[in-house]
Amino acid sequence: MSRIQRAQVAWLCTRLQLAFVEITRGLVDGDLVSSLLLPAILEANVGHLDADPDISRRHQALDAAYPDESRRPANALSIAQFLDLPRETARAKLAGMVANGMLQRTPTGYILPTSTLISERFLPTIPRYLDALDAFVSGLGLIRAFGLKPGNRLAHPVWPVAWAAMRLSTAHVLRETAYTRALTPGMNLTACFILQSVCHAVGAQLRLPAQMPARGGALAVLGPTFGAVRGTFIAASLGLPEETVRRHLKQLVAEGYLCRGPGGYDVVLDADSVPVWRNFQKRAEANARQLIWRLTTTGVVPTAD
Repeated sequence: MSRIQRAQVAWLCTRLQLAFVEITRGLVDGDLVSSLLLPAILEANVGHLDADPDISRRHQALDAAYPDESRRPANALSIAQFLDLPRETARAKLAGMVANGMLQRTPTGYILPTSTLISERFLPTIPRYLDALDAFVSGLGLIRAFGLKPGNRLAHPVWPVAWAAMRLSTAHVLRETAYTRALTPGMNLTACFILQSVCHAVGAQLRLPAQMPARGGALAVLGPTFGAVRGTFIAASLGLPEETVRRHLKQLVAEGYLCRGPGGYDVVLDADSVPVWRNFQKRAEANARQLIWRLTTTGVVPTAD
């Protein structure tokens, strides 16, 4: 895969990641940490089952969800370490989700039960998740990545495969989150996602290869934006208080991730940071390749014979 295509894939991955986090935050009263703990619990519960495409295919629809007794309870400490969160923070957030009925706690860990997935609280969000995933697959088709072509979309009708689509894409976004956390070691989760939001808003991934066609090449139809962005825009896009965003933006500037000019904030792309971002792009590419393989082998994304 060329550097141009890899950069385009990384931009699409960031777009999907931010979309999923925004949707999940709506389920947990806007809390960013809880919005990442939820998919981490789900992946810990059923990831071992989805490793087998045949098992995934047998549990594609929501009414064929994996029974709760087949789920592996998630360990709070392992989840906290994976997301680079303080253990007590993770425990407190998990306890809150148990209290409101979203999670169940067992003697060995936490479970996201089927009753939550088919609840009146959760079901209305599923079309939004599926739309975001469909846009991701469509975008990859535009750049002909991983054997996809323009016009490739999720299966239609999508509901018979919705549960498989949700599980597999959630696992993908969770891995992207781990890669994102690796970009900002020692910084908290909010700063990490503010950096990703700025990166997406200024088109930093697409600007990394000097030979990238204008406006992102084939992705221009998706309207990627370029150039500096103001803190007020980032605060609005992430649904965070402006003062919180300004504080973290200042920290990101001090740490050398961002620079600030008359037009707002931009991602620093210099001799030191470019290799870091390129490594992120390589990991994003490998993750996206795995997701598309899983989506096609389970029939979520139909392919021509």
